This record gives sequence, structure tokens and C-alpha cells, in this order.
Amino acid sequence: MEIKLFLEEHVDAVYDYEKTQLPMDMGDIQKEMVSWDKPWRKESLEHYSKLGWSFIAFEGDRIVGYVLGQTVLFFNNWTQTLWMEHLSFQNEEVGFQLADTIVRWAKTKHLQKVIVNRDSDRAAFVAESFPKFQEGGFFHLSTTKLHEG
Repeated sequence: MEIKLFLEEHVDAVYDYEKTQLPMDMGDIQKEMVSWDKPWRKESLEHYSKLGWSFIAFEGDRIVGYVLGQTVLFFNNWTQTLWMEHLSFQNEEVGFQLADTIVRWAKTKHLQKVIVNRDSDRAAFVAESFPKFQEGGFFHLSTTKLHEG
């Protein structure tokens, strides 16, 4: 598996990857409509591809997962925070590697925390895999204590 920075050149491939994850009996128009409420809708992917805080995982040329993140300044009395908005993966090893990558990336950039919405699709997986602290509707991962795998 290879993890790369998520770039504009990956937007269409990630969008197509997510649409293939939808039920097979769903038509193209239905899939398009479903995408409008998802963090992987086109304009969202285009936004994240320009920021430098998101990553994509490949096995050969095939996408096996990705993570979308962006910085937030002066959040909850922290100066610099990375918000992990969305994590998508085909198996737990890929999910762990992507989450670990974004936490380590935040650490190397001297950010104080990585936050994850408790209600996000993969929040439970991240919560089980990393040391965390819970506050309100989100939990945060410390960039000073990394998981050693």
C-alpha cells in the first residue's frame, strides 16, 4: 500500500470510488443525488485537494481509501487544529494507516490537536485505534502521543 498526498488529479477517481461503494441497484441519477449530502461530493473533494492536509491510499493503481482534513485556527482555545472530516477505507489496516498518517502529518506541522466528529462514519474506528479525549460533539487526538504500531 502506498499513501500519497490527495491532489486535484485524484478528485475524479475518489468520486468514482465512492460511487462504486453505493448499492449496486441504485441508478446513476440516484447516486448523483446521494453524493450531494456526502463529504465526498465533487466541490468538497476539489476544496480538500488544494489544502495539503488530505491523503489517499493506493494498492497499485487502485484506490483503497482516503482521508479528508483541513486546519482550523483558534478552535476550543487551541491555536492550530487539524479537523479530520472524513475517513473512507476498504479494510481496517488501510483505515489505521490513513488516520495515523494524518495525525503524524499534524505533528510534523506543529499542530496541537486532530479533531474528529463523534458522529462521523468512521469515528468509532478512529476512537478504538488511537488514544483520545472527548469534549462535547467531538473527540480529539493528541499530536504529542502517537500510536506505535
